[in-house]
Amino acid sequence: MLAFPALLVIQLMVTWANPTVARLAAGDRFDGENVCGLVLVCAWPMPSDVQSQAGSLCEKLRAELPAAAYVYPPSTLHCTIATLRAFTHGAMDSSAVEACVALWEPVLAKAKASPTWPTQPVRLRMEAPTLEGAAGILRYADLDGAIAAMRAALRDAIVAAGGVAVEGGGDRSLGTPLNGAPEGEVPPHIPDIVHSTLVRWTAEPDDRAAAAEAFARVAQSWTPLELTVPRAIAVFERLPYMHMLAAGGASADEFIWWSA
Repeated sequence: MLAFPALLVIQLMVTWANPTVARLAAGDRFDGENVCGLVLVCAWPMPSDVQSQAGSLCEKLRAELPAAAYVYPPSTLHCTIATLRAFTHGAMDSSAVEACVALWEPVLAKAKASPTWPTQPVRLRMEAPTLEGAAGILRYADLDGAIAAMRAALRDAIVAAGGVAVEGGGDRSLGTPLNGAPEGEVPPHIPDIVHSTLVRWTAEPDDRAAAAEAFARVAQSWTPLELTVPRAIAVFERLPYMHMLAAGGASADEFIWWSA
């Protein structure tokens, strides 16, 4: 009997439906749930010209993809350098948020002080979107290696603070929270790609292959776009998947607690 390739088997097993996304798509704003992730990002919010071009792409995706697809508003688009504390780990009251920030501020300061931390603005090129199964993403070319340099400096600073970041899709059990983190805290995560998420799913699409074909058709209309990012920022992720501005947040500044 012929065996399926391992990657194909894994893809077939992965659930695309995301209940958190289903709530966002329904207009739920998680009132009173104390949602809070701590993320180090750049390019949030995106410049207005980028949001305009991305908005046109989003309209095409909404027209072509099945109803189960949730296309992110352009105001949510961002590039994650690292997730310091995932919002999926549960609610935090104000004292827990303050303690988490106090734990991470010296780590970020140490990373920024590294000789490898970039001193020039970050240059990125948004490439054509790709569908990675459970998520559709916009990949970036890290033109000067600035994102990689920031991640390397942060990785070393995390180790110096007694932690070990999980890398990419690696085994979460191999990561270690920072010294002094609350019991049961999850380790930080450093992605192994440079991207923005564009699409997730409120439910399983009836035909995954047809959904992938529709996504690919729209992706062909994308023109790669270069952008210059002036800083990295640490943000309180007060709504899942950086939906704070889409929900009517006054400005990004009210969610930023550190920048470099």
